[in-house]
Amino acid sequence: MNRAHFILAGLFTAACASTEPALLGVADRAAVDIGDLSQGGQNVMSITTPIGYRQGDKSLAYEGPGWESDRVAYRLYLDGRNAVDIFGKRQPSLILHYVGRGDDYHAMAEWGMDILKVGNSLGAGGFGVMRGAEAVQIGDAARYRAEVVTDTNDRATLRVTHVGSESCGNDIQADYTIEAGSRLTDVRVRGDCALPLAAGIVVHPETLKDVVSTSGPWSAIFRYGEQSLVPDNLGIVIFYKSAEVSRVSDDSDDSYIAFKAKVSPHYKFAAVWSQEPGAPQDADAFAGWVQTTLDHLNNQDDHDR
Repeated sequence: MNRAHFILAGLFTAACASTEPALLGVADRAAVDIGDLSQGGQNVMSITTPIGYRQGDKSLAYEGPGWESDRVAYRLYLDGRNAVDIFGKRQPSLILHYVGRGDDYHAMAEWGMDILKVGNSLGAGGFGVMRGAEAVQIGDAARYRAEVVTDTNDRATLRVTHVGSESCGNDIQADYTIEAGSRLTDVRVRGDCALPLAAGIVVHPETLKDVVSTSGPWSAIFRYGEQSLVPDNLGIVIFYKSAEVSRVSDDSDDSYIAFKAKVSPHYKFAAVWSQEPGAPQDADAFAGWVQTTLDHLNNQDDHDR
């Protein structure tokens, strides 16, 4: 069920009393994609993995579901990694509906490419669990379910459920939401876990790390530098509510935030690639974008209370 990039929104006739101009097309600037390779890569509304499903099962395009705006695209490994990867975009069109259907998305294309090496990390803001002083990937579950919650022209929400998570001892569910014109993914996690939850950013050598604390509810941790697979400059940031977090630190794989026990995490992450149109081009410009975004989040939070 591939979605068209432009949807006819209605035509006014001469008899129409309205003086508003006719809306000939509305650009689709956000989308969720769950590419079922058993159906030729068709974008489906939901999928549940079979018992025994493991990393490397080639049943889904690019190893899991994805979501995107006109700025950036993300994918989630739908297995025990639960890590987030990045598709850097060199143009604003939506691309996920054809990526991973036979193409090599690790090679530069007109639209862009997969730009992050995730390894054993949580990637670009994925969540896992704390084991001692390390944030690790969440690990296996009995099944994984991905489903489209919202998929409109300007907003997309993907829901992923780890059914019978071995690390947590329960089901863990998360919603990932992106809006048109934004790089931010809003993450809301639900479900009890036997271990503290954590979210992290992959550690690559020679990248700058910074933690930005504020007097408002939201703070941030980011890494910036020549860490894309091109290679060129890429910034990755997690925005988090300080009251929900017990620790901000690093291990060999991640710069991470550890959430307090019994907290249902709500955080946001974003990636900013230097080849994205209009993107910050150096560390100072990226840090400025992070600060501006933090100011907006804190002002918005004040207004909502």
